[in-house]
Amino acid sequence: MMRYMGAAVSAVIAAPIEEVWALVSDPTRHPEIAGTGEVRAVQVVGGGPVGLGTVFESQQNMRGARYVTANRVVLWEPPYRFAWRVGLRVNPGVGQIYGFKLTPEAGGTRVENAMASIYAAPAFFPFSLLHEELGRREAGAMRPTLANIARVLGAPPPTDYQERREAPSELAAQLPSPLLQGATVAGLAAALIAFTLRRRQRA
Repeated sequence: MMRYMGAAVSAVIAAPIEEVWALVSDPTRHPEIAGTGEVRAVQVVGGGPVGLGTVFESQQNMRGARYVTANRVVLWEPPYRFAWRVGLRVNPGVGQIYGFKLTPEAGGTRVENAMASIYAAPAFFPFSLLHEELGRREAGAMRPTLANIARVLGAPPPTDYQERREAPSELAAQLPSPLLQGATVAGLAAALIAFTLRRRQRA
């Protein structure tokens, strides 16, 4: 079975859902909470309130490499779900998806930070190792994000962490069929292999 790679980390933050939502659903405040530290500044294109279809540009700095992404909001269900798909200025919202899911719980709000990659692979071994590795890396960046949310809200450190090294279904549903995506990747890989073999035969 083909499955998109991804990850999700959740924890309970001792703050009302309305306060958490006001923070995570405002893209311009993401530089304050992004666990990777790569998000430097965010601007909503056209201004106005954020909602489904809104595009916001994010200035990134990844290990000294500076670039700008254009992200399109693909899930907007206040105050529970907010997700955006990464892209470029010339083509917003064509890459991976990131998002937050909020659920009221005793003592505060369970906050889930999740992502769905654009890469799909079979779920069985040895491809399962790819799912595990990408999930592990993404989850490692999400834990600091949850800690930052608590800090910015003036709440104690998050508790009851839970981790999944797979793309949540609600995010994966925003992407093309994983079978189609996997077939496309496999086709490109096969074409590259065939091209390489032909070049070697001519040499």
